[in-house]
Amino acid sequence: MHEKYPGVFSSIRLGPVELPNRFFFAPHGSALSAGTKPADDLVAYSAERVRGGGCGLVVVALAMHERGRTRQPSPHEAVNIPAFRVLTDAIHEAGGKIFGEPFYHWIGAGYWQLFSPPAPAMAPSVRQFGHGGRAHSTRAMARDEIARMIEATRETAANMAAAGFDGIMLHVSHAALIQQFLSPWFNERDDEYGGSLENRMRFLVESLRAAREGGGGQFAVGLRLNCDEQLAGGYGPDTAREVVATLVAQGLIDYIDLDVGLEPQQFRHGMPTGFEKAQYYRPWVEAVRGAAGHVPVLSVLGNITDMADAEAALQAGVCDVIGSARQLIAEPEFVQNAREGREDRSRTCIACNWCTAAGGEGAQGCAINPASYRDRLWGRHSYEPAEDPKHVVVVGGGPGGMEAARVAAEKGHRVTLFEARDALGGALALWAGLPGRGHYVAAIDWWVREMDRLKINVRLGTPADEATILAEAPDAVIVATGAAYSPGGRSITFDGDIPGWDQPHVLRPEDVLSGGAKPGGHVWIFDAEGYHTGTGIAEMLADAGADVRFVSAGCSPVSARNTDNWEESYIVARMKRAGVELMPSTWLRSIGPDSVTLYDVHTGEERTEPADAVVLATGRVPQDALARALEGKVAQLFTIGDALAARMLAAAPYEGQKFARLIGEPGAPSSFAEAWFAPDSLDVMPFPADVPRPMVSASAAGQR
Repeated sequence: MHEKYPGVFSSIRLGPVELPNRFFFAPHGSALSAGTKPADDLVAYSAERVRGGGCGLVVVALAMHERGRTRQPSPHEAVNIPAFRVLTDAIHEAGGKIFGEPFYHWIGAGYWQLFSPPAPAMAPSVRQFGHGGRAHSTRAMARDEIARMIEATRETAANMAAAGFDGIMLHVSHAALIQQFLSPWFNERDDEYGGSLENRMRFLVESLRAAREGGGGQFAVGLRLNCDEQLAGGYGPDTAREVVATLVAQGLIDYIDLDVGLEPQQFRHGMPTGFEKAQYYRPWVEAVRGAAGHVPVLSVLGNITDMADAEAALQAGVCDVIGSARQLIAEPEFVQNAREGREDRSRTCIACNWCTAAGGEGAQGCAINPASYRDRLWGRHSYEPAEDPKHVVVVGGGPGGMEAARVAAEKGHRVTLFEARDALGGALALWAGLPGRGHYVAAIDWWVREMDRLKINVRLGTPADEATILAEAPDAVIVATGAAYSPGGRSITFDGDIPGWDQPHVLRPEDVLSGGAKPGGHVWIFDAEGYHTGTGIAEMLADAGADVRFVSAGCSPVSARNTDNWEESYIVARMKRAGVELMPSTWLRSIGPDSVTLYDVHTGEERTEPADAVVLATGRVPQDALARALEGKVAQLFTIGDALAARMLAAAPYEGQKFARLIGEPGAPSSFAEAWFAPDSLDVMPFPADVPRPMVSASAAGQR
């Protein structure tokens, strides 16, 4: 028995399957596929969270049918069985069990062929939905189509069992197809699949029976169920309890995973952000779990980031198995570290939801752990000591600089880090000081602990110029000096200096966040980013009593990044509650001594308003003068993050890790330019798990 976490580290049976412990890696979108096959990256990514006494169970999101593939591989095609066998073998060899969660979702309607218009999105009834800023309408499934989907469930379960999966989890949450049939809001049918609860359950019951028939006797069968749709006209906990009790009474399930959230109507509840209370799902899980009786209940409860909270939930009987997706994305060794008593080594997920928003940027990954999703190349096995240790100087102690310093030190290099401020954290620390955003400091705290653990020579309050750096005689320099807001207010709306920008009452975000400026009266904030800086300052100044107008050129006060990561509703609501007046579709023509002249971005109509202070939260400009001064003067010189080009948070840690891995490697690039213009290595491309991968050098593997 584990002394600290006896509940977490005890075994449990889910029907015919025994789990070695009670923490599971929850299903989620990962895009780690090669066509409809799992990629070898999915194998490495999943196994990384199991080996060494990690998760007892991995649940992999899968497409029920290859036509409706939502970035997930599909076991529906028998030809994919060998690739899935590689995945299941890896999990079993690591000491865990593996279930699959095959599903069909209206967002993943699929395509008739490459580059064709989308195929129809199938549903129980015609409903309207939006995805990626586009409106869609569903097709009400005919009986034949329902029968074919149930048959696809049977075939998929049979192929999963043949591939070595231990069980199946049908997706009855997040507005996936089976939940839509169950829901009185989604389901308006008047045949045997609609109307009464018994009829609405018919598709679920037939799908469970098909899954059990396909999987066989040693195959665990269960589902993930939404406890409360939180929609007017949707079902709530009373219905969820009745559904669970019926399934248990009929012996249809070996376990049940209780969940909350619809996608996309209010998936902010399906991926609770740091603005939401901890364990958001817990009240609904507690309301429904009693109906399960002897059947084990699984849940993620929202976002478990502390193993003590997981243990407490198990001891309280809230659920029998607990898990997470995002915490394990951020920290693959979360379970292992808790088992071994080294919890200070674990990153804490900051719920920024880059793992979901990244898709809008054409990316995938974790904002604070660049190795996640790239575990095959950058996992824990990849920190073999450099053959020829170097002296590495890092300039800048933000997330990018600290990640670069950490990785270089892990590789055995001697590292010195210069930071001009008196504390580490960079721009992320300024965000963490804004209202409601204190959860971001957890990422900084982890990096700071790593600086101490790795004995990195951190020099705080030490601005570094060319002479300072060269005096260190470095073999490699990584410049992570960030970006600053454009003094003249340049932005994507008007890429030029705003007339009147140089007056004393015109401020930049840095003046407020680190310079001590506290403007009052009529304060105008012009925000061209729509991210945390401008919105947070608006709320902060309004809370302090200023009359704040928040001006944005777009129709929304926030960017797609805050929409895609499910923070939009929280950020906008916080500004409104603070009394901030939102002024969309408007921009700044000029600034007077006590006024601003605005214009409508669509009509060009101008008006002038009184102003006591103006904050220009517009475009950011890389601070790369040091990097340019050092060109040709050190053997390896890399500029990273915002100092390279101002972008989102995730870019800085990613580039910090990427370029730190190239230091001292034979044949590695010596500069950003060499790395950018080099061809991609085959080793960074996803390969089907059952296809042998050509061998490449370690330096080539770091090229992307």
